[in-house]
Amino acid sequence: MERVDVAVIGGGQSGLAAAHALRGQGLQPVVLEASEQAAGSWPRYYDSLTLFSPARYSSLPGLPFGGDPDRYAHRDEIVAYLLRCADRLGAEIRTRTRVRDVRPEDGASALGLRAAGGLWRAP
Repeated sequence: MERVDVAVIGGGQSGLAAAHALRGQGLQPVVLEASEQAAGSWPRYYDSLTLFSPARYSSLPGLPFGGDPDRYAHRDEIVAYLLRCADRLGAEIRTRTRVRDVRPEDGASALGLRAAGGLWRAP
């Protein structure tokens, strides 16, 4: 069983933002992402998908979205942006790692995670 400071389940927008905040607190998160890249579900959405709000409102912490802030970014731009965020994050991201369950351990002072590829324990 591998011990980690904190495990973040999912490498989409929320997971990347959470990992960024954890890094800001001095922790070393490990992001566990089920798919082959850290971009959440975006790569699997339909080709013509665009944001429903201007790009200026779509930045994640630590990296501005870039480009025309008034445009409605399309799926491929969002995927590329999320991959840039993941690359700059400075956290370990393990892809093809689908978490199967999370259980309390040691009287709930820690959590055990079972996933494809291993077992983790985090306080």
